Amino acid sequence: MKLSLRINFAHDEQQDDTGSNNNDGDNFRRYDFDALSGILEEELLKIYPDSKNYEFAEISITFTDPEGIRELNKNYRQVDEPTDVLSFPLLEDNDPVGLPELPVLALGDIVICPEEVKRLHTDLNEPESLCLMIAHSFLHLLGYDHDSDEKEKIMWQRQDEIKARLLEVI
Repeated sequence: MKLSLRINFAHDEQQDDTGSNNNDGDNFRRYDFDALSGILEEELLKIYPDSKNYEFAEISITFTDPEGIRELNKNYRQVDEPTDVLSFPLLEDNDPVGLPELPVLALGDIVICPEEVKRLHTDLNEPESLCLMIAHSFLHLLGYDHDSDEKEKIMWQRQDEIKARLLEVI
């Protein structure tokens, strides 16, 4: 199984008065997403060993601006404010077991707002914050949640482990 990350920069068409793109997400272009994909692939196989039965797994990561993520947050969570990251899992009941036999396991979408990440996570440098957002959202795509103390403890532990691994290759 090979995990593919589709990386999108939603602000590519949005230029300032000088004709250039000015968005904190531009900084994220320089990272090696293939290396990050390899780590997430290993983690996926640990969490869902049956995912090895798929030829490919896929996650889409989109970087957007505060207005773009605010609109998504409003439409999908009924919260009319920007946030740092949103996850949109595609797995029903977040369990790949029993899915139709398709060559691709589509896990879902991650939307990151670099400006909000920077604003909300002042204690982290850019690579740390990127790895945290990806680790956090990746776990949400796989059914992890933090809506109780017990679930939060489990998710935070896994999140910290994945974030540390991602930081090794970034």
